[in-house]
Formats: sequence, C-alpha cells, structure tokens
Amino acid sequence: TSLKAFKELNETGNSSNQQERILNKMELGTNYSLQEIKSIVNIDINAVSGRVNTLKKKGKLKEAPKRKCSITDRLITPVYKAIV
Repeated sequence: TSLKAFKELNETGNSSNQQERILNKMELGTNYSLQEIKSIVNIDINAVSGRVNTLKKKGKLKEAPKRKCSITDRLITPVYKAIV
C-alpha cells in the first residue's frame, strides 16, 4: 500500500510540489529538523521525511551538525538548503 501511495504521489506531481514547498519555506543559512519543516510547511511528518530524503539525494539539502530540535528537544541531524 505504501508503494502504491508513493507511485501515486509521483504520478500526480504532489511529490515535486511538496519538495518545492519545502525548499521555498527554508531560509538560506538556517538548518531545520524534520519537525521544524513540518511546522512551517504543514505537511505530514512521513511525507516531510520522504521529500527531505529525496532532496538530500538530489543535493538540494545537506546535513548540518547535530543539535537539539526546538520542537521535540531531541538530538537530531538537521538539514539546510544547499547553494546550487
């Protein structure tokens, strides 16, 4: 079922739209946890995770040094917008 949902996302273009929304909301020079991205983009966390992984593979997002998430207070590896 998740594979079917993934294929549907890609066929409808929602995956690309979500990637664009994430990149458009992220400020250069700021790093974000997945929860922080979720809060500014208003996309479910599982979708944020998938889009962020895709954007990292494309080189559009990079990992920053570990820090505590401002929302969960857990140690995370944040991401930041790469200058391409």
